[in-house]
Amino acid sequence: MVRKSETIDPFVESVRRFMRLHEMSHGGESILVAVSGGIDSVVMLDVIARLSVPLRFSFGVAHFDHGLRESSTVDADFVRELATRYRVKAFVASGDVRRIADEEGRSVEETARRERYAFLERIARRHRYDTVMTGHTADDNAETLMMNLLRGSGVTGLAGIPPTRRLAGGGTVIVARPLLGQSRHQIEEYASASELKWREDESNQSGEFTRNRVRHELMALLRTFNPNVVETLNTTAGLMRDFDRYLSSAVEAALRGTTVEEPVHGERILLDVRQLRHLQPALRGEVVQRAMCETFDIPPISHVAVERGLNLIWKETGARASLGGRFEALRDRDTIVLLKNPPVVRDVDRLFDIGDSVEIAGLTLKTSFFDNGKPKFVSNGKVEYVDADRLPEKLTIRSWREGDRFHPLGMKGEKKLSDFLIDQKIPLDRKRQVMVITDGDKIIWVCGMRIDERFKVNPKTQRILKMELQTI
Repeated sequence: MVRKSETIDPFVESVRRFMRLHEMSHGGESILVAVSGGIDSVVMLDVIARLSVPLRFSFGVAHFDHGLRESSTVDADFVRELATRYRVKAFVASGDVRRIADEEGRSVEETARRERYAFLERIARRHRYDTVMTGHTADDNAETLMMNLLRGSGVTGLAGIPPTRRLAGGGTVIVARPLLGQSRHQIEEYASASELKWREDESNQSGEFTRNRVRHELMALLRTFNPNVVETLNTTAGLMRDFDRYLSSAVEAALRGTTVEEPVHGERILLDVRQLRHLQPALRGEVVQRAMCETFDIPPISHVAVERGLNLIWKETGARASLGGRFEALRDRDTIVLLKNPPVVRDVDRLFDIGDSVEIAGLTLKTSFFDNGKPKFVSNGKVEYVDADRLPEKLTIRSWREGDRFHPLGMKGEKKLSDFLIDQKIPLDRKRQVMVITDGDKIIWVCGMRIDERFKVNPKTQRILKMELQTI
């Protein structure tokens, strides 16, 4: 459905200039166009189709059904029809976003965004698309700036939506927003002039979602003060983005200097307390923002939350600070640990019969009698063999406690378990999850780490118990 007209529409030309300015296409790319079925994404798809020939790129269509409305399956069918009309591939998937949000204690908006981008990333990598394009507009950018301002975000948040960024998880796939320079009014005019059809999403009117309230209430109020508020806020976002880029090299260098180890993507970040103390206060905050945004793939958090986390550089080991939602900061010796989804720690204490299996705290402990000759000892900490002759009929698996002592295998005598965990350099956030197996009195195994010397297999052992930990 690519038009072959010699003249190019002024709106399309404006989008092409914006794409060139932000280096969204160099020719020869494969582009995945994210299409919800709404007016913004339908216009984007039409413009991308018209530019695909002069800019020499190929494209496909992707749609994610969030399952939030009864009519959402109709949207998916509509997008499939669009793909057929433009003669390109369509990738469609669905998810029960509300259920996932409830189970994980997240907002529906946040969960929808995460699930949608995870789908787009999966399709882009699997089918070798270089770029994912989304239909964000100048109005979306203005709304995002206001939402971040209300949260108390720093420079990065006030820069609004970036025209391009890399997808989370590394790699080379780019997310680009070709309509970011266009207002909603311009998009509506183009859709009408081009006789495009689109789907209306009734959830866009719902007051349940923060963005809708900002769009329909706050932005409407701001227009009474300044009819050109969208353009003004986009100008501000552009200035802040330039300033953010100026800061970026300093922030990047500071982040490299304060990161203790390579962050595990999506899980935890370790920052060196002494290095943080030596940074300028403003730079400290930007380091935390950059680390969290890049590692956890989230929008900027509030300045207040960042300050709560940074206050830990003056606190003792064990101090914690909520960073809002599902994020937490923890002081652990000479580091601050930034955590996503910190584990809910519950006291574990379960009695079980020797030889049985038990599921507890996200783990399965399997115990069985070993009678196949000499056991093959492994060094991964997940499998251990002990002298069953020394064990009672029932064992206990429980959380470790202050005051616990045991005789670590290979050592000369007893040791406080707390000291052993320090010697093993177990991070504080993981230390809370450590469990032990006991005979009711003495520790047999510090799960995943070391058995007690008194329960090791020896030449006189008649019965051997195999203990194995597995993640559920």
